[in-house]
Amino acid sequence: MTIAAERTLLAVARTVTSTGRVLDAIQLLRDDPRVQVVFTVNDTSPFHAGVTEMLNRAGARVIPWSEVPRLHYDAALTASENTELQPIAAPVLVLQHGAGFHKDLPDSRGDDGRRLSGTVRAADLRGRPVQIAVTHPDQAAQLATAEPATAGRTVLIADPMLDRMRATRLLRHRHRAALGLGDRLLVVVTSTWGRQSLIGRHPDLPARLLAALDADGHRVATVLHPNVTSGHGRLQVRLWLAAARDAGLLMVPPDEGWQPMIAAADCVVGDHSSMSLLAAGAGVPLLLAPLAGEVVPGTPMTTLSRAAARLDPARPLPEQINDTIAGYAPERYAAAVDATFATGPQARPLREVLYELLGLTEPGEPGPLSGWPPPVPESSAVGSFVVHTRIGDGLIEMARYPAAVRRHVPGPPDGWTGHLSAGDNEWDLRTLQSAEVLTDAGPDALDRFPGSALTCTNTATGGIVTVRDGRRAEVVTDRGDLDVVAVAACGYALARDKRLDNGHWRVRTARGEARIEVRSLPWLG
Repeated sequence: MTIAAERTLLAVARTVTSTGRVLDAIQLLRDDPRVQVVFTVNDTSPFHAGVTEMLNRAGARVIPWSEVPRLHYDAALTASENTELQPIAAPVLVLQHGAGFHKDLPDSRGDDGRRLSGTVRAADLRGRPVQIAVTHPDQAAQLATAEPATAGRTVLIADPMLDRMRATRLLRHRHRAALGLGDRLLVVVTSTWGRQSLIGRHPDLPARLLAALDADGHRVATVLHPNVTSGHGRLQVRLWLAAARDAGLLMVPPDEGWQPMIAAADCVVGDHSSMSLLAAGAGVPLLLAPLAGEVVPGTPMTTLSRAAARLDPARPLPEQINDTIAGYAPERYAAAVDATFATGPQARPLREVLYELLGLTEPGEPGPLSGWPPPVPESSAVGSFVVHTRIGDGLIEMARYPAAVRRHVPGPPDGWTGHLSAGDNEWDLRTLQSAEVLTDAGPDALDRFPGSALTCTNTATGGIVTVRDGRRAEVVTDRGDLDVVAVAACGYALARDKRLDNGHWRVRTARGEARIEVRSLPWLG
C-alpha cells in the first residue's frame, strides 16, 4: 500500500441509515495517516438495498463480508444493533443509527418476535469486547432492562449528529438559497418506516399539503426513512407520490440531504422518527402526528409528543402550519431534547472514543464542526396551477395551487373565483383540454384547445393576453417575480369582469404586492 497506516478500522454497513451514520462518524478520523478505514456490508438485512451503491458513490474500499474472519483489522465500527458480530475478531463500537431508543419493533433477525429498537443481542455480546454508544445516561439503564447483557457495555458520548444539525441550522440561509426558496416557507414532511409511520398512515399528506398551501408562499419537501425506499423500491415510492412530485414536491434521496433539508425548514411535519428529535434539538418548529403504538411509553419521544403541536389531518392544514410556526419557543422541546442528548463533561466526544477504540492518541487539534452541503432533491418544474383571484378597488388578489393535485384543492373562498391555468411545459392532455387559461402560448392555441378562454404570451416586461372573443391587452409589471401565470391570471380576472381596459392595478400575492399597467391592444380580427 502507498501509506503505511498503523491501524485499520473495519466499518460495517448494513442499511442505508446505519451506513450514513458510519460515513459521518469516520469523518472524525480525517487527516490522520495512521488510520485506514475499510468497509464491509453485512447484507442479511431486508433493508440492505442501496448500501453498496452508497458506498461506491462515497469511494469506499469494500471487502466481502465472507472475508471478514480471515482479515486483520484493529477495531470495528457499526451503527446497527442488528449487525452480526460473531465473525468480527476485534473491539467493536456500536453507534445508534437514530436518536435514542423509543420504538418496539419486530426482530429483524427473527430471534424473539419483538424487541426494543437499538438493543444489541446477548449472543453478539458474549465473549466479545463490544461497546454500545448511548447519548444519555438513562439510555444505559433502558438497554439493561431490555437486555441485561448490555449492562456495563455502554459508553456515553456527545452525539455529533446534533452538533452538526445545529451548525447546519446556523447556515440555513445558504441551503434556502440553493433551493431557490426566496421568502417562501419550507414545510418538510418527515416519516419513519412501517405501517404506523406518518407516510404509512397518510400517504396522501404531501399532496394534500401542496394542495392546501399557496405555492407563492410555500414549498413542500419529503424526507422519508431509507427503509421506505429499501423496502418498496424507489420506483414504487415515486409512483405513490407521483401527483405530489408533479406538483413540485422536493423529494430528498434516501441516502443524503435530509439533514440540511430539515435545517432549512420553517416547519417539520413528522412522527416518532428520530428526525423529529433532531429537528427539535436544532430549533425547528414541529407539527407531530399522534404517537403510534410502537412507541415505548416514558421515553423522550413521548415527552416531545406532549410538547409539540399535534397534527390533525382532518383540520385545515395551513392553519396548523401557521400556528405551529407562530407558537414556537426555544424552550418548548427542551425537556425531550435534554433527555435524549447529554452534554458537558459527562458525555465523551465521539472522536475521543474512536481513538481509544483504535489504541491511538487523539490528535491535539480539534476537528472542524462542519454542516452538510445543500440538499439536491428530486423536483419537477410546475407551470400549471389552480388560480384563485379576487378583484377589489384597484386591487387583484391571487393565490395558486399546483394543478397536479387539484383533486385536493378546495374551492375558492367566498368572493373569489377560480380557474385552471396550464403552462407550455404541461404534458397532461386532460389538464390542457380543461384549462381556461394557457400560458406561454399564442392565440393559435385557442384553436387547438377550444375549451380555453385566454392565452398569454410572455414578454420581457409582462405578457400579452388574448381573449377568445378577440380582445387583446398588454400587461406590464413593475416586478420580475410576477411571472406569466400571475400575469395571465390578472388578464383573465379582468376579462371575466369586463375590465380589460387601460388602467393601473395593484396585485397582491403571498410574495408581496406589485403593480401592473394594462394597455389595450387592437382586437384580434
